Amino acid sequence: MTFYLSSLSPESSKIPQGIRKHWNIENRLHWVKDVVTKEDTSPELDGYASTNISILKSWVLNLLRINGIDSITEAIDLLAHNLRLIKSFCS
Repeated sequence: MTFYLSSLSPESSKIPQGIRKHWNIENRLHWVKDVVTKEDTSPELDGYASTNISILKSWVLNLLRINGIDSITEAIDLLAHNLRLIKSFCS
């Protein structure tokens, strides 16, 4: 069971929209960063390393999404050793 706190009226049509937006972000970004890129178990601990790596991972995920990639796992496998293809994503 899930509960939400809001100052909106319970009849407001904005409530379901807000919930869907939240879960869309959770499923398309946070889950991918946690599970696919293993961000939670990443060994970068010194200084700003973990923040910087997180920003780079988000940047790469955005590049892939902009280029129509839905499966990040398949994209990682495809791009792993193909520098020409990686260059086409970045230009």
